[in-house]
Amino acid sequence: MNELVRVENVSLPLPGEADTWALRHITWHIDRGAHHALMGNNGAGKSTLLRLLHGQCWPTEGRVLWNGPDGPEDAPLAGRAISALVSPALQENYQRQGWYISGRELLLTGFDDTPLLYSTTADERLRDAEEMARRLDALPLLDVCVPEMSQGQLRLLLLARALVRRPALLLLDECADGLDDRHRDLFFAELDRAREHSTVIMSTHRPEQLPDWCRHVRWVVAGRLLPEGQTPDETEGSAPPLPTPARPHAVTGMGGSAAPLLEVRNATVFIDRKEVLHGINWQLRRGEHWRIVGANGSGKSTFLRMLAGDEFVADGGSLLRDLPGQGGKTSILQDIRKGVRLVSDLAQAQYGYSLSALELVCSGWDNTVGNYREYSEEELAQARAVMARLDCITLAEKSIRSLSTGQLRRLFLARSLLGNPDILLLDEPCSGLDESSRRQYLALLDKLAAEGLHLVFVSHLPTDGPSCLNRTALMEDGRLRVLDAADGE
Repeated sequence: MNELVRVENVSLPLPGEADTWALRHITWHIDRGAHHALMGNNGAGKSTLLRLLHGQCWPTEGRVLWNGPDGPEDAPLAGRAISALVSPALQENYQRQGWYISGRELLLTGFDDTPLLYSTTADERLRDAEEMARRLDALPLLDVCVPEMSQGQLRLLLLARALVRRPALLLLDECADGLDDRHRDLFFAELDRAREHSTVIMSTHRPEQLPDWCRHVRWVVAGRLLPEGQTPDETEGSAPPLPTPARPHAVTGMGGSAAPLLEVRNATVFIDRKEVLHGINWQLRRGEHWRIVGANGSGKSTFLRMLAGDEFVADGGSLLRDLPGQGGKTSILQDIRKGVRLVSDLAQAQYGYSLSALELVCSGWDNTVGNYREYSEEELAQARAVMARLDCITLAEKSIRSLSTGQLRRLFLARSLLGNPDILLLDEPCSGLDESSRRQYLALLDKLAAEGLHLVFVSHLPTDGPSCLNRTALMEDGRLRVLDAADGE
């Protein structure tokens, strides 16, 4: 039998929202070797459809049949047996749980598709895991524990975890997000080999990254799967332009005699007794907006966490902050956490429980994980106003557990803007955003910069970045080197 999966008239609701459909009347027959790309806006249902194919969620209407070694089966475990899924949700789960397992153990869990390793591993599997790591240039990560990995390093090992299993059905949800150029090329070369034994279904917001052999393209629109060859209307999912948020600080020119907002002197940072950043000297002056570039694991995310006050400089170094919105020079952590805001995958992963979107955004008033007080009507009104600027006010009462990665990206940006911060740190903020949302997101950052907010931006893609970026620094092995211009990478 050439058919691998049969989806028959499947509908299912969003988690916890029985009256709102995530998928509606999906019918799809997937043949072996028929590689597909799934396209669609944030919240369209692509990730839910991939979870359905993996057996992670169950339809309330219709059925799914998986054709495994024993023939067609409709039990979700049959889907788990023949498929492997790599997704932002999977990565967030490992980040959130903080399991202290090695990269080698992480790869080995892929053979049985379990989150942790529960049995002794055969020598053959050990050899296969190490060979896969070698081909992806990930051998040094086998002895690194998951909480010590960068976002890109963890994504690379999760991809290796799926590939090493050689599944009949390989499901990839925005698979290349967070990978540097070299590891992205290595992964797609390995994926080219994997397509000989795995049927690949991949969702992406970046058509330019699709392999040329992934010839079947299907669009998901509002929970419906369009027929192959049909595309949505150009106006579908478009949003109105964003108004400029009001901010009290005027932009001053670069340089001058004013004290820098941030001044890093001979800063070294240790994580679990390992030296991650080495003797960094750097300044953020008024009017400057920085792009930080560098390979996976070079220390970019640790650098941002240090600036945000989440990692501390070792003795012999210092980090001085002069934050106008917090009254000037300060070393009080509460002021720092209000004046310097970090938007990152790790921060997003910490929210593993159910809140409404409005509650999530309101946690930005105190920059806490969760809510620990009642908010005033004025605070609630300001939070709603920021959500309206980011075109996510319609999500206000929805549970964040029911939202897509791209929708959560906008909410976490809204969260970071409450309380009049002086500096916004952004770590791969465009991952998971569809093209329209990405344009809006970057345009808003330009508007915020024009109103006085200072940006430090990390991305592996040169096209992902607001036009206001005017300085660049390169991170290499935990050392920061300033380049001449924002496009000097």
